[in-house]
Amino acid sequence: MSILGDITTEEFLRDYWQKKPLVIRGAFPDFEMPFDAGELAGLALETDSPARIILEKGEAPENKPWTVKYPPFTDEDFTSTPETHWTFLVNDLERYYPELGNLIEPFRFIPDWRIDDLMVSYAADQGSVGPHVDAYDVFLIQGEGKRRWQVVTDPDYPTELLPDSQLAILKHFQHDEEWLLDTGDMLYLPPNMPHLGVADGECMTFSVGFRAPDTLGLTQSWLESFSNEQSNAKTKELITKRFNDAERKIQESSGEIAAEDIQKLSNLIMDLVKNQEQQLPIFLGKYLTETKNSELEDEDFSLQTLSGKFSKKADYERQSWTRISYIEDEKNKSIHLFAAGLHVTLPQSERAAIQAFCEHYYYGAETLKPLFEYDEFTAMFKELLKAGSLHTS
Repeated sequence: MSILGDITTEEFLRDYWQKKPLVIRGAFPDFEMPFDAGELAGLALETDSPARIILEKGEAPENKPWTVKYPPFTDEDFTSTPETHWTFLVNDLERYYPELGNLIEPFRFIPDWRIDDLMVSYAADQGSVGPHVDAYDVFLIQGEGKRRWQVVTDPDYPTELLPDSQLAILKHFQHDEEWLLDTGDMLYLPPNMPHLGVADGECMTFSVGFRAPDTLGLTQSWLESFSNEQSNAKTKELITKRFNDAERKIQESSGEIAAEDIQKLSNLIMDLVKNQEQQLPIFLGKYLTETKNSELEDEDFSLQTLSGKFSKKADYERQSWTRISYIEDEKNKSIHLFAAGLHVTLPQSERAAIQAFCEHYYYGAETLKPLFEYDEFTAMFKELLKAGSLHTS
């Protein structure tokens, strides 16, 4: 059974994706929780998992609404919570429960680079994170209990936020759609659609979020990449090139920034950008496959022990959070392969093996054999193994 119910993938992308919400009843039939609330709290106490506790009514003596607590947590942070109106959220859940990668797998009709992470929200009765807007697509899967969802479909909704709040809570929220989701039900929400989810009794909800890089973040990361150690000689020359006005002429006012100077300064920037234009796909491939929160790996997973020794005859397993993608280069009859921010160039003749490496999470020795013929791939593979991005099966 498709997670989209009676709707085909093509219909969903055409009619709903980034356009309007969709409820699918029984999208995940016979859903079973892999942990309970106590185990989830234990995870936050024992690791540096990205987590937070949100209290709608706040705590005494201030009783300020929508109070947020961040790690490190203590036992008291959980034992002192009220009976109602609070929520506990954990991001990057697939890092700690790799088997939950199975929840992400059905959504791979959207390209892998777009999938961000899996989050879980435990809520006491009437718990929520308030009416708000997300800048990305999200699928909300009801894992346990019931949650009532309300959304505003009017694109001209009031955008004013509650003042002096730690959270971006909408001050005015008047919903025009409402659903009660039970275990296994799923709600898709497009970006920038106001919504509110309130627990009907205790409940847990999973969310599969999709990354949507913003222009400023992309541009800043791209500019930073110009000066890294792998930049070519031409790039380094352009980076260090300075403004030159050897032919300067006397101007009428010393306060004016002359058009000729503006042009020269602009040329400094544009020459560097034009030089890097052909390298932009390579930057994007690295950027979009970089591992999130890589600093957590060694501490949380003892990956050096898990990884195992490299052997071309071994079977391997890829961690669910490891992003692997490729870009076709028709001009040079090659394929750029990216994995966890690493990059190698391989011939187009290996397209089938590259696609298998990108699409699968389990690799038999025969699957990778064609790629191990290339030293650059083998070197990248060893780096992934060392980092714990994959391990022997």
